Amino acid sequence: MFENMQRGPVDPMFDLKKVADNDTSPEKIDLGVGIYRNEEGCYHEMEVLKVYECTTGSPEFLKRAAQVMFGEKSQALRSSRVASVQTISGTGANHLAALLLSKCEGSQAGSVYIGTPAWGNYEPLCSLVGLKVVRYPYYDPETATVNFKALLETVTQAAPNSVFILQGCCHNPTGVDLSKSQWKQLAAAMKDARCFPFMDIAYQGLGSSMEDDAYGIRLFAEMEFEMLVCQSFSKNLGLYGERCGALHVVCSSSTAATNVYDQLRCLIRWEFSSSPLYGTRLADIILESSSLQASWSVLHRKSALSPDF
Repeated sequence: MFENMQRGPVDPMFDLKKVADNDTSPEKIDLGVGIYRNEEGCYHEMEVLKVYECTTGSPEFLKRAAQVMFGEKSQALRSSRVASVQTISGTGANHLAALLLSKCEGSQAGSVYIGTPAWGNYEPLCSLVGLKVVRYPYYDPETATVNFKALLETVTQAAPNSVFILQGCCHNPTGVDLSKSQWKQLAAAMKDARCFPFMDIAYQGLGSSMEDDAYGIRLFAEMEFEMLVCQSFSKNLGLYGERCGALHVVCSSSTAATNVYDQLRCLIRWEFSSSPLYGTRLADIILESSSLQASWSVLHRKSALSPDF
């Protein structure tokens, strides 16, 4: 899907800021980014406020968020095949993912398949960027289970490069998820049909465990799928109002990942210029600490096991 994607147009301001940041001269004055400075050349700001984050977000946060999603031993991460950028939580990740897809030559060959019922934003955000949406029945109301037969039949009949939006866990709005066995069958069917996974996971850790809830995504990554993964920390870290999320794009090569990252940089720059700071700093307090992250995982495990927790 992404092999023919080129780097985005050069952004002189972005490149100038990078050069200025790397300049070690004590006499340098950064007049690039539009930030007010005092007579000493320092940021002129209230003590409680901070300067801009870079366009694509905090590299430290994105590295840790990707490890939460794919696992620290992920081969896709180790081989630099994942392009990660910060987003305006999960909704922003979904929108940015759809926008990126609309720029891909391969995505024009198929449709975006959405299982019904589904989260209400999927269809409008795909239609907004010109992607063709096709619905199929995801839920069987008679058995209160996934209509897995319909899902597999839809996959086998879909044209190559067709996109399937899939939720990793805690399906919204049905609450009905695929089993590990079904994930394996679905992955095999999508591999044969050359379909493209668009994974949305807004509730990691709130279904079973951080690892089990990411099972389908990690399985697809191990099977070397190209895919989109939309990650949110709104629910599992309670950062609803801080809009803290990430988009991870798994590519077939590190070169493709570099080009995809640069395209995402452009799309973010043109849409909201730079990523929010506060939410990711809060998330990073948890993600950078092994003890806090362990406590976070235990908390979600207890919450999943006990509805009264």
